[in-house]
Amino acid sequence: MYKLSAHDYDLLYSQKDYEREAHTLRERLWRIDAGLHSILDVACGTGAHDEILCQYYEVDGLDLHAPFLECARLRNPGGTYHEADMCDFRLDRMYDAILCLFGSIGYTQTYGHLVAALRCCRDHLTQRGVVIVEPWVEPERWQSDHVWQTHSERAGVHITRMTHGHRMGGICAMDFYYLIGTPAAGIIHQQERHELGLFTKEHIRQALIEAGLTHVDYDADGLGHGLYTARVPESGTAGTGSG
Repeated sequence: MYKLSAHDYDLLYSQKDYEREAHTLRERLWRIDAGLHSILDVACGTGAHDEILCQYYEVDGLDLHAPFLECARLRNPGGTYHEADMCDFRLDRMYDAILCLFGSIGYTQTYGHLVAALRCCRDHLTQRGVVIVEPWVEPERWQSDHVWQTHSERAGVHITRMTHGHRMGGICAMDFYYLIGTPAAGIIHQQERHELGLFTKEHIRQALIEAGLTHVDYDADGLGHGLYTARVPESGTAGTGSG
């Protein structure tokens, strides 16, 4: 889980084009079913996608990190935001679409937890419902024992993150080292570890089917990192995969 404040998180990812991605998702949902009107954003973070999507849909969200949810509520005051685990949540409404973006599905770590998370999604979908999942890195693409750096700056505040990544079986561990510089506080150092599961395309396709979804499709372009789409099966139809 992130130890960063919501402000520092948004600064770190300030170069990410959330608006473009939100409109891409909107166009995709419209092509699937122009009548979709409600969305649940699973692992919503600070709600940067929701800020755009809520102009066209009713949008709620959930995340494990309470400070991020506070920011999401400010961005989408009409939405309801829940502090909950994506692998085990129970809400009091159903949704036409459920999103899990930015590789957050990797935080499920194991195949069993992946299926559990997708089953939770399936259980909260209407009969016209669709799930869209942006995957984390595939096992063959993960560079173990690799170091990389990210830097962002805005209004005199700087944040630099150096990451060391290595592999532990089917999980990639990333040690994040932050330097956060502000004119008032000087330079602050923070450190945290994130561990994400490395799932193949077949893992995710099969997990979607096992969760009770059908018409599984994979778009390699997606938002730049691929997108999986799956539907609630028609009554009496077994789950099938197509990609």
